[in-house]
Amino acid sequence: MTDWWQVVLLYGPAVLFGLLLVFSVVQEPRRFRNAIWLALFVLSLSSALMLDFWWDWAFIPIVLVAVFTPVIVVGFLVINTFIVVRHEGFSLSTILPALFALVMMACILIYPLTFYFNASQWGKSIGLLIALEGLWFFFTFAALLLYSTIYRILPRRRQYDYIIILGAGLRGTKPTPLLRGRIDKAVDLWLRQERKGLFVVSGGQGADEEISEAEAMKRYLVEERGVPAEKIIKEDQSTTTFENLRNSKVIMDSRSGIGPSSDYQSLSANTRRISRLDIGNDVSDIGDSAQSSSVSAIPGFQPGRVAIQSSTSLPPTEHKPGRVKRMKNRMSCPYRVAVVTSDYHVFRASEYARDLGLKSDGVGSHTKGYYWPTAFIREFIAISKAHFWPYVAIFALWVIGMAVISFGR
Repeated sequence: MTDWWQVVLLYGPAVLFGLLLVFSVVQEPRRFRNAIWLALFVLSLSSALMLDFWWDWAFIPIVLVAVFTPVIVVGFLVINTFIVVRHEGFSLSTILPALFALVMMACILIYPLTFYFNASQWGKSIGLLIALEGLWFFFTFAALLLYSTIYRILPRRRQYDYIIILGAGLRGTKPTPLLRGRIDKAVDLWLRQERKGLFVVSGGQGADEEISEAEAMKRYLVEERGVPAEKIIKEDQSTTTFENLRNSKVIMDSRSGIGPSSDYQSLSANTRRISRLDIGNDVSDIGDSAQSSSVSAIPGFQPGRVAIQSSTSLPPTEHKPGRVKRMKNRMSCPYRVAVVTSDYHVFRASEYARDLGLKSDGVGSHTKGYYWPTAFIREFIAISKAHFWPYVAIFALWVIGMAVISFGR
């Protein structure tokens, strides 16, 4: 290929998506759209390279990969379900990989089956709609899996003023292994920055828990890891990931001397919607916190200036601030935060932190390999609920297409 216009036509999409990705990541790395730009860049670049350097013998391996990858993924998810159920017991969350595999197969097969069984035109159209929605669902799943992995492993050598540890359930008065992993990761970060910065342990007390998760984390830090008590701030009201971060922000803002008006006015309509979706201990949270408890005694916290409210008593909805204002809110934040959670949970926690106006980085602790697929699927479902508009757009386009076809007859 020698003609310059052919090169532009072939590699132009990859260059475009690559530029959009770089611009978006530089502007804000904690955006869901970054995953989409990355996936489109990889697809367009790989397609261009395949067409530019095509070999006849490569056709068969490519076809085999395309055909057997879904089969391999479905098989892996089914096997993983048996492993998770054996370790964790039978529940809706533990059979989630098998349900995910079932949905995946349905989306792949339903449209061809409408032709095989000679379905009506409406039946074929509905099959097409399901296939299109499923295509976007699994495309975004692969995109988020790729981008969140890259986001987690990016090297960060920053000095953090606060290290927030998100709760993850208790066994009696002790942190679960999952929560201990988060605490230990936070301590490693604190030691790496020469013991500078404060810990914010965040998590409420559930109905079946003897103490709050914040109190259990503080005891573990002091008794097991030798962290001075004055280096630890408790936030023990939160019930969800969103509240973990929102309530922690209220405390950090108060300590930094930021006026009380910034505590909630910076929350956009979108973040309030996320708060309603982010329900503790359901498919969108893996025990990150529990039901609320009383206000904790927090060093430096001034109850007279700022009152932490639950998500059910948020102030009246305000107009969503524009992109420029949200960026200014983050730029004016006087402190930098590390949000420590499990590796599968890093991207969603980072998204919430971005929407709350925090200058933050997500830091992930290790999750047992057998449980990681289940955990990530649950995270993806929660993120998809917060980014639902493409599914509505696909449905709207399908309705328009059906109307055009009907009027054209």
